[in-house]
Amino acid sequence: MIRTAAPSLTAEDWNGLYASGRVTPRLIGDGERRSAHRTLSVACGMSAVDLGCGTGKWTRQLAAWGLDTIGLDFSQVALTQARAAVSRARYELWDINDEATSDLLPPGSIDIISCRLSFSLFDRSRLLPNVRRWMAPRGRLYILTNITDQHDGKLPAYECGMSEEDITSLGSDGWHVRDVFRLNRRVGIVLQPSGSPHP
Repeated sequence: MIRTAAPSLTAEDWNGLYASGRVTPRLIGDGERRSAHRTLSVACGMSAVDLGCGTGKWTRQLAAWGLDTIGLDFSQVALTQARAAVSRARYELWDINDEATSDLLPPGSIDIISCRLSFSLFDRSRLLPNVRRWMAPRGRLYILTNITDQHDGKLPAYECGMSEEDITSLGSDGWHVRDVFRLNRRVGIVLQPSGSPHP
């Protein structure tokens, strides 16, 4: 059973963190860049959504690969910083944990959905069914997360992660793990709905 997220920071909390500079852009290493590109089978012209995009560093990476990319976040300050960077990506304000369904994500339309260092902030019991609905055939969900077991419980609230047990549980409840790659104390995971067609 996939656990739901613990109570997390509010949009006002995040606005304050981004405005103060305490949350800085999350650097993308060459190892992650190569592994994600390979395991996601990236091809120019695909559509991508970056959930919890923050200041948009990963959103811009997706766009740089030639994907039609939108970044979604509920921090207006983060999105203002994201839009200040030159990119083909676009950004929209949306609280993914909200009850409202966004018109930005039509059913069956998204090839790659990413939650880079944001997955554990979402209510997974709502997120995963939504992701399945938004996802195109052969679509993939990319998760990059801190491994909490390796951080001795010292991660700040805005850098939360998942335990090894929670990571293992991702390959259940109608999903299968297509690929996993380790990056020091983080792990990249690519999921597909069980029964989805393979390329």
